[in-house]
Amino acid sequence: MSPEALTLSDAVLFSCIAAALVLASAQFLDSGRAFDRVLFGSILIVMLLNYCVYRVQDTLPPFQWSAYAIWPRIYFGFECLVVLYTLLSIVFFFRRTDHSAAADASERAVAGMASPPAVDILICTYNEELVILERTILAARMIDYPSFTVWVLDDGRRDWLQDFCAEVGVRYVRRASNEGAKGGNLNNGLRISAEQTNAPYILILDADFAPQRKILKRVIGQFDDASIGLIQTPQFYYNADPVQHNLLADLAWVDDQRIFFDVMQPSKDGWGAAFCVGTSCVVRRDALDAIGGMPSETVTEDIHLSYRLMQKGLRTRWLNERLSVGLSAESLSGYITQRCRWCLGTIQVALLRDGPFLGRGYTFTQRLHYLHGLLFWFCRPFMLLLLSAPIFYYFLGLPAILMEPAAFFLYAFPTVMAMWAFHAWVSDRRSLPLFTEVSQMVAAFPITVAIAHAIWKPFGRPFKVTAKGEDRSRVQIMYPLAAMFLAIIVLTLLGMINGPLLRTYDDLDSLSIAWGIVVMIYSFVSMMVCVELPRPAVENVRFPTSRASRLAYRTGETTACTIEGVSASSIGVSGVKLSGQSNVGELVGCWPLEGLSGIGRIATVDPAAGILQIDLVAVKEDRAGGPLLTSPDEVRRTVIGHLYSDVPHNVAARARPFAAVTALLRRAFGSPASVMRAPAAREPTV
Repeated sequence: MSPEALTLSDAVLFSCIAAALVLASAQFLDSGRAFDRVLFGSILIVMLLNYCVYRVQDTLPPFQWSAYAIWPRIYFGFECLVVLYTLLSIVFFFRRTDHSAAADASERAVAGMASPPAVDILICTYNEELVILERTILAARMIDYPSFTVWVLDDGRRDWLQDFCAEVGVRYVRRASNEGAKGGNLNNGLRISAEQTNAPYILILDADFAPQRKILKRVIGQFDDASIGLIQTPQFYYNADPVQHNLLADLAWVDDQRIFFDVMQPSKDGWGAAFCVGTSCVVRRDALDAIGGMPSETVTEDIHLSYRLMQKGLRTRWLNERLSVGLSAESLSGYITQRCRWCLGTIQVALLRDGPFLGRGYTFTQRLHYLHGLLFWFCRPFMLLLLSAPIFYYFLGLPAILMEPAAFFLYAFPTVMAMWAFHAWVSDRRSLPLFTEVSQMVAAFPITVAIAHAIWKPFGRPFKVTAKGEDRSRVQIMYPLAAMFLAIIVLTLLGMINGPLLRTYDDLDSLSIAWGIVVMIYSFVSMMVCVELPRPAVENVRFPTSRASRLAYRTGETTACTIEGVSASSIGVSGVKLSGQSNVGELVGCWPLEGLSGIGRIATVDPAAGILQIDLVAVKEDRAGGPLLTSPDEVRRTVIGHLYSDVPHNVAARARPFAAVTALLRRAFGSPASVMRAPAAREPTV
């Protein structure tokens, strides 16, 4: 259909009908069925290709050596990278695996073994504080498996950590240098553990990832399949990432990696191309021996490990279950540093002689999947072009796209709507327009710089550890990025006022005004992310729950209650029928967690609501039947071990659009007091 043959009203009507059909498809198709994914995905592929054909034929000026002709082609070139990445993603989504049945069989198999194979648990650490490390170490000790050894690999060479490991009964390893960064640290741990325990399986954990009790039972039995070299589980977090937190959307919007972990990796697994993500994975020791140990040539030893295993005919299996919970980057600077490191490492692996492009032993599909991952990072510069395009037009007269409004509503708008609908549908509401794009925009400029650095000098750069456990008690502003987004807003507004709004504008001007408004909205939301709100210290993280329990007073009287929240040192209870014994400072018997009983001291009382805050002063493990632990350190360690080895959900798993938008409006236009207090959008969801 030609846009010239349609009036603008006809094109808008066509666009609305197309968008309605796409949204209806999302309602009636099931993303869990492969046929439905192929059907919906194929429709989107046709729409994308149709859009690209129109762009090539009708939206590029005749070529000449001028900015007017070259700038639209630069823009279109990066747009093609985004389209190619999207097309590959859609095709990859056609397949998806679910190994939960194999994990169930693994549990049964392990339970039936007289002597299950031993496991060495390697915890990598460099500069993390004890408040973070103890959660991982103590949760690792609580793993429900008969034969394992916990090793703490300390590249920070800290005596206090060595003392702590001796106190809690785990093994401690340090080395003289930090050569090879995390990969070198793991190789040192592999060598020493081979000399002492030589377990056939290795569970690798980052310093901030607490394993859940069933992790080994759910995994070890699956290695009966000799083609599996490594089994990877997804990363989940017990705190909001900076985008979620700074937009007040902890429980209204998912972290930016959920689509990758919950949707993309199961799809890659369906094509035999899932890869290690560095923590919460179990690898066979003989597989590591076969490739000469953990790769340490790049800053992303994880994906390099999976591709080295592929060369030996060994695959990475993705077990899409919540079997560990860790700490997301708390600051925007840490968030960006982490993603720039991943970008650099992906490029480094691509350039290696044994990498997926230059090395032997890879299938075409495996190479294509690596290209797909590389394209993810090379799509980030397009975000900057998208934001700057109206400014180029307003001040320099250089349009990025020569498109009339009728053509926009005929080709572009339905395609964008279809992409949004498809990604929300295939990800089971883990994608949400505006929030998804902002998560990528805030890091677009640093990642673009990282790409340029990686192309110029890909190797020889130091490994940058993501900062965890930072002091986030005050408002902090990431001034360079905030200033960049503010400048985009100001320049776009000034250009719009001095340009198309003051002249009798043509069709191109009308599109540029709409584009400029969209750019200012995205930039404003991105700028808000750069103004970082205070957040509780790591040690004060509280997990919402809703568990029936009871309190016992010294008189022998008991009362029913509901435990609403648990932290490492206290619990919150509601529904208490208060009596004369419910005084601040009163000692009560309590059952803070499954498997724990103890004594707590009432810290605060809300008589009208029947809510108590109880500080734990003594606990014991019911199943062990041991004595009450009265030392503060013993109490803390026991509670942490139980809590972090079975962590309740406290961050959104799916997007709640209305709540997310409500929180965004409160963040943008609310008073400082309303912004700082917890909004309604953050109600506990368990």
